[in-house]
Amino acid sequence: MAKDDDFTYQAIAGVDTAAASGHDSQAASTASTLHGDLKKFRISKRESQEKFWGRFGVTQSSGSRFETGLGIPPPVAILVKLYVKGRLSDGDLPG
Repeated sequence: MAKDDDFTYQAIAGVDTAAASGHDSQAASTASTLHGDLKKFRISKRESQEKFWGRFGVTQSSGSRFETGLGIPPPVAILVKLYVKGRLSDGDLPG
């Protein structure tokens, strides 16, 4: 991963798969960091989980799980990556 704010589907999905299987403690640590960074990003925007994750079509409950390590589905991961990088704005997303 190049930068802390570089959320890529491959990084999120690959790390979560390894972390979920319990085979790679470094992958588990990286997954925790990625998801923690998503939470920090949301908090830096001063948004609730409901508002932040709602723009991606995700419930508050699922968003909470994503922030604590649950694997993020590829379509959501792609939208989040584009949003974090500034390539999508609030006006581009339905939530």
